[in-house]
This record gives sequence, structure tokens and C-alpha cells, in this order.
Amino acid sequence: SWMERPAYSYQITTQTAMDTEPAVVSNGEESGHDDDDESSAEPDGSLGKNVVTEELRDRSDRKHGAPTLPDHHPLPAGVLVSTVYGDGKIVRFRQSDMSYVVEFPFGTGYLRPDVVLSTMTPTEESSYTKQLMAGDSSSLGRKDDVLCIGTQSLYLFFRLHQILIRRLNIAKEMAYKVTKDETLATLVEQMESSSDEDVGRKRYEAFLSLVYALVDGGGNTEGGKYEDRVRCLLGHGAYELATMDKLLSHILKNLQTMGHDEVMQNLLQLHRRHKVMKPEAFRQEAAYLSEGENMFAFQLCQLPDSDKKVLHIEYLGVIYEGDEGDESVDTPVEIPPPKRPRHAKN
Repeated sequence: SWMERPAYSYQITTQTAMDTEPAVVSNGEESGHDDDDESSAEPDGSLGKNVVTEELRDRSDRKHGAPTLPDHHPLPAGVLVSTVYGDGKIVRFRQSDMSYVVEFPFGTGYLRPDVVLSTMTPTEESSYTKQLMAGDSSSLGRKDDVLCIGTQSLYLFFRLHQILIRRLNIAKEMAYKVTKDETLATLVEQMESSSDEDVGRKRYEAFLSLVYALVDGGGNTEGGKYEDRVRCLLGHGAYELATMDKLLSHILKNLQTMGHDEVMQNLLQLHRRHKVMKPEAFRQEAAYLSEGENMFAFQLCQLPDSDKKVLHIEYLGVIYEGDEGDESVDTPVEIPPPKRPRHAKN
């Protein structure tokens, strides 16, 4: 059997992380220094013109939970959306507190606009899916596990995302470490604050503003300015972060590839149709939709006695069993109906 209860054999490793509230950052011309207010008003303004710095805002007068999106256009009622709490349907938008009323399978939620991640297309029903699920008695080792099958582009996305998170963790660790290292005092940009922890937070948020600027620019930089700015913020030890622009460029290109991959889109629809997971039925229909491409299985598992999760990946290869005679022993099923044409004719 494949992908059976992998989380039980996973060894839990502990890692420390500092919980800090993210501040609002921008790629404007303001500086995070208090003593830069007077110099920024000078005519030439050459210093810091192309430098990305954090923008400090007074949070005391902001209402708790108020949205941060200035020009938000509400989504109409009935639209399916993906949120940080799961998939749901918009009931209405309340102008009084600028929040969405969203209907979830587990109840009704009142969400800020920045919690709504994206809109979703309705899931198409399939008689073939119902047929396979009716004849399948298999199940995952645990009900909380999430299983999906995807193409190589999905595998690359998860790997690139893992590298991105690792580098962000490196940047955060270095932001706090550089502040306390006296040997680097003359090599990095100095930031005034009441405590070392606050300086580390400001330094990390300034780095995040650089990352946001790279995303807005499609991962492109001008003449190595990003690398120079990172060295100024985090010191010479931040060499591993120098290629962040290339990493983000690969991630953005891979996301575009996934968005235009019809096989990947069909597999996403398949995952949404299988609300009650039947692994063998899921794999058989995925094989039918794979069209001879190499497939990967992804299983997200909750670690025992922990609030952490681990993603297990297994290479399945070509699982399509259509044209040529295959000697593999699988449970026979009825021949599925012919696929609809890829591009519908008007």
C-alpha cells in the first residue's frame, strides 16, 4: 500500500522562533530612523532615494481588526472564496465594519478582506467520481490527513516554497543576531531603538520590505541594489540571501505554469470533489486525468501530540493505464466516459 500513516514515523524536532507582530512596511522613501525626519526634507534627497526602508505607523488610533486595504472592491454575494479558515461562500459584505459574512461548512464567519485569499470556481460534479467512490472501501490512516496528487509543477512549487521559508528564517535569525554582535557594529546600518529586540524586529521588517519590492517587480533587481542593501542590513554573512531575487522569479514563473496547466487544474478539481477521501478511487481517477505525465503524491499529516504538521511527498511516476496493456493488478472498474475536449467549441 502507498502513503500509509507516514507521520507516525516522523521524529519531531524542536526549533525556536521569536513571536513578533509584523509591522506595516513600504518601499517608499521614508526612513526608519527618528533622526532622519529632518534630513529627508532637504532638497537633494539623494540619500536613501532608492533604499527600501520600513514605514512606522501609529497603531494606537487604529481600530482593532480594521482592514488595511485602502481601495477594496467588495466581492458579490454567492462567490466561492478560499480563506485562511477554509473554503466558503460569501453571503454579503458589511459596509459598517468593512467585513465579509462568509458561510463555511462548520458555520458562519465574519472576516476582514485581507483574510480572503482568492475566489474559486464551482466544483463540477462527476458520475465517474461517484462510481469509483462507491466501490472503494479504502481510507487514510487518520481522518485528519490531507491527500492530493499533482504534477511536477506542484512538486517544484512546494520545494521552492520550502527554500523561501528557510531563507526567511535565516534572515530573521540574522536580524536579531547582528544587533548583538559588536564586531559588526561598523559594518551594518545602525537603527535607534529602546531595546535590541526592537532593533532586530525593525531590521527584519526592513528586509521584508525588500522582498515585497522584489515580488512587485517580478523578481527583477536593478544593478545589484538588492544585494548591497541586504549586506548593509544583515552584514556579510547574509550571502545566502543574495539570490532571493532569482528564487522569487522561479516561484512566480512556476505559479504561472501551474495556472495554465490543464492537467493540474483537473487534478485540483478532483481533489475538491473527493470531500470524503477514498485513496484508491482518488488515485484511479487521477491516473485517468494525468494523461501520461509523471505524478507525485502529497500527504499533509498532523504530528502526534503536537500542533505541527509535516508534508510527505512520494514520486509515483506515470500512473496512466489507458492505451497499452498493463500487467499491474488493480481492481477492475467500468470504462470511464470519454473526456470532454480541452477547448470547448462555440
